[in-house]
Amino acid sequence: MLFIAFIFGLIIGSFLNVVIYRLPLAIQGGHYSIIEPKYSICPNCQTRLGFLQLIPVFSFLIQHGKCQHCQQKISWQYPIVELFSGLITLFLVIQFGFNTTLVFYLLFIYIATALLVIDFKYQYLPDILTLVLLYLGLLFHLDNYYNLNAGVLGAVVGYLSLWSIYWIFKLITGKEGFGYGDFKLTAALGAWLGWQALPILMSISAGLALVFALFKRVKLSQTFSFGPFLLLTGTGLLFMQRLL
Repeated sequence: MLFIAFIFGLIIGSFLNVVIYRLPLAIQGGHYSIIEPKYSICPNCQTRLGFLQLIPVFSFLIQHGKCQHCQQKISWQYPIVELFSGLITLFLVIQFGFNTTLVFYLLFIYIATALLVIDFKYQYLPDILTLVLLYLGLLFHLDNYYNLNAGVLGAVVGYLSLWSIYWIFKLITGKEGFGYGDFKLTAALGAWLGWQALPILMSISAGLALVFALFKRVKLSQTFSFGPFLLLTGTGLLFMQRLL
């Protein structure tokens, strides 16, 4: 069963790569959707991929990281997302067994992975993923009245806290410090973690973002995504709440 769980995770990782590639294009009005075209293609030459080229991780290795048709390099994102999805699925199955908690945690980590990569690449957090993450967080707490109250307050306070910082920063500097997607993402994480976790969520996320900006030597005039730092911190806190 553990081997099946790992293979299932690899397959989901392959699907997440499809979402990461197609969803931003679909939102921008391109001729793509999550299910159209029904077959996978090379993003560069648009050639339909064969069966062997669709096997998660293995296809990247046998092609030596290049498309067999146009010889364009394949992004390392693809095997990394697939392998991570397989390993995290295996880990969660070992931790929780097969139950409702496992389903919620898997959905959280799959959606968070797609959001993190999309925001890192495109500086955009699609509502269709962020809002689903929010609703799942509230549903997760339905069997516990105290946790549900904390989740609802977490969603409201999470949104308003980042919204307030945004407007204070804009009034002082005339610039936008965050995107509206960050408000919704903070609300979603607040729904999962509860309002009590919001101060540490914001503090650690801001610290990670600062370290990244210093390491990359980001200029004051440059923008970069805050969502990945929220997602990394939120995922860590969620796992700590449950596993420690």
